[in-house]
Amino acid sequence: MEAAKSKGVYKGREKQVNDARIRKLASDGVSKARIARDFGVSRMTVYRALEAGRAEADTEIQ
Repeated sequence: MEAAKSKGVYKGREKQVNDARIRKLASDGVSKARIARDFGVSRMTVYRALEAGRAEADTEIQ
């Protein structure tokens, strides 16, 4: 696996959901539990997507 990574071949599993879509639903007031159910992912996945969005926003501000 390390050899494949060094060649840029191994990139991991493709994401099931679009983080931007999760952030949009959350900003529209949809509960995190409902978002998780609708996408078929865990609530933790939803929280990670929201946190990633905050980190991106913080980076853009600086």
